[in-house]
Amino acid sequence: MADLSCTYTYATSGGTITFNQGDLGDGTDKYWIQKVNGLDGAAIRAPIDNVPFGDGSLKHSWWKAGRRPLLEGVLLVESVAPTDCQEALNTMEANFVAAVESNINTSATLSWTPTGQGAKSLTVYYLGEPPLEFPPMENFRTRQFILGLFSTAANI
Repeated sequence: MADLSCTYTYATSGGTITFNQGDLGDGTDKYWIQKVNGLDGAAIRAPIDNVPFGDGSLKHSWWKAGRRPLLEGVLLVESVAPTDCQEALNTMEANFVAAVESNINTSATLSWTPTGQGAKSLTVYYLGEPPLEFPPMENFRTRQFILGLFSTAANI
């Protein structure tokens, strides 16, 4: 279940990135998630074949596919004045890249606790779709990110 009000932790062998930690305006730098897809339900693998030598189709057993969480957000610097934030953004980006690159062939854990629910977690791998980039926004004062992950698990 996706919840934008809770903290998410992406624990990799290359470092841990904590998203949505703290409150906006509290003076700490943040990896802030603005959108989450792929946690509410698994896609269905629905193999269907045409009837050989006839009209219609054949339905085979349908199964749930693995999850593909997609986290979209921003690197948000609140520890220094907006005109002095480039060094902090560069450090945050470097830490994010180190965590993600360690997750290409080695599993990581994405965990979160939706408000009013029990703790959730998925074993994930960096999918690389879309490629990890950090385009600047707001006159170069923040940077966006989109993190595409893959989990073999159909259920959370």
